Formats: sequence, C-alpha cells, structure tokens
Amino acid sequence: MNSMKKGLPSVFTSLGLISGCISIVAALSYGELLLAGYFILIAALFDFLDGLVARSLNSITEFGKQLDSLADVVSFGVAPSMILYRLMLLSYVRSSPGADFDVMNPAPGEGFVLYAVFLVAVFSAIRLAKFNLDPEQVKSFRGLPTPANAIFIAALGFVAENSREFPFAELVFNRYFLLVIVILSCFLLVSNIRMFSLKFSSFNPAKNWMRYLFLVLSVLLIVLFGLPGLAPVIILYIILSVISQYLLPEQK
Repeated sequence: MNSMKKGLPSVFTSLGLISGCISIVAALSYGELLLAGYFILIAALFDFLDGLVARSLNSITEFGKQLDSLADVVSFGVAPSMILYRLMLLSYVRSSPGADFDVMNPAPGEGFVLYAVFLVAVFSAIRLAKFNLDPEQVKSFRGLPTPANAIFIAALGFVAENSREFPFAELVFNRYFLLVIVILSCFLLVSNIRMFSLKFSSFNPAKNWMRYLFLVLSVLLIVLFGLPGLAPVIILYIILSVISQYLLPEQK
C-alpha cells in the first residue's frame, strides 16, 4: 500500500509524458495544431496533478522529481518546439502557383531559421536543470516556468487555427515574428526574473491580490477569446511578475 502511494504521482507524470508524445505526433505527422495544443494542456494538467498528489500524500521523492523533469523536457520543451516548427513551415507556404519552395529542402540560410525553433527545447531543458539545482524556487520561480512557455506556444497554434477571429492572427504565419518568439522564449526561460507562483499559502486578499488579479483577468481573456486567449494570459503573467519584482518588491 505504501509503495502504491509513493508511485501514484509518477503515474500522473507518465500520463503527462504520454500526452506530450501525442502532441509531438499530432504536430509533426498530421499538422494538427489544435490537437497538439490540447495535449500540451492535458500534459500541464497532469503536471499539476502529480505535484498536488505528491504533496497531499507526502510522497515527494528524488526519483519523482527527476522523472517529472525528464517528462517536462518532452511535454513542455520538445512538444511546443514541434508546434513552432509546423508554424515556421507554414510561414514558407507560397500562394503563387510558381512557388518553388520545398519544405523538406529549404534554401541555404533558411534551414537555420527553420530549425532555430528547437532552441526552445534546449533552453527548456536548461531551465529545468536550473530548477532542480535551486532550492529557493518554491514560492516563486526564477525564469518563466516551462509549462507556461509551452502553453503560450500552444496558444499560437490555437490562434493559427482561428486566424479569422483573433486580432493580429496573421503574425503567427510570419517567420520573423516566430523567430522573435523563439528568442524571447529562450531568454525568459533562463532569465533571473522572478515569476510568482499560483500556490496559495493563505487566501488573504491583501497578501495575494496579485494572484487574484491575474486569475480574474485570465478568466476574462479566455471568455473573450477562447483558447487563443491563453497567449495574452501568459503575457499578462509575465508583465505582472515583472511589476511584482521591480515595482512592488514587497509583494511575494
């Protein structure tokens, strides 16, 4: 019974890993950006549940921590990179009948742009390694958490699939915009910017007003835009974290 209790969080971790693998297949083999994004969200749910169950059952183990990080590299590093890769491919689509671009054989120099998206997977792995070695990242995070970054990229896929309904949706088909996203993602993942955690030590509004503000505005954005609204939600999270660190340092 005790061994089952200790192993339960790892079951959720494994389910999250499987979800990440399915997301990769959906994006790479079928070009299904909606499905790929859905499975990143499912992986994020399992990532939340494995930590919640581990804390509830008092079954946090070193094995579980390592397995969780390895799963996160796939689900929140490789999987979102595949969505960016598919979007980058779409940025090369020519509407002209005479277009001669071959997505499997890009012109010299274009291959670098195309495969630069995989830097997100590399920097996600670096971010997770830093997290494992930093005991202070409990009440807040140093750098953008990999699930948040992955959800933002998944939201870009949702935007691409709802391009007629979301403002400035055409940007997700622009390779230079996508390159900027790659650069910003890599920077934010390994930056020293303190990102607040959504773990509540108490429900005191005075001590948690930033978290409550974020949750309320996030709900409004999702109601207004649907799943593509997750992109501005993550941007809001970053902005509020920067405000919390540099303008309101007393807020934790």
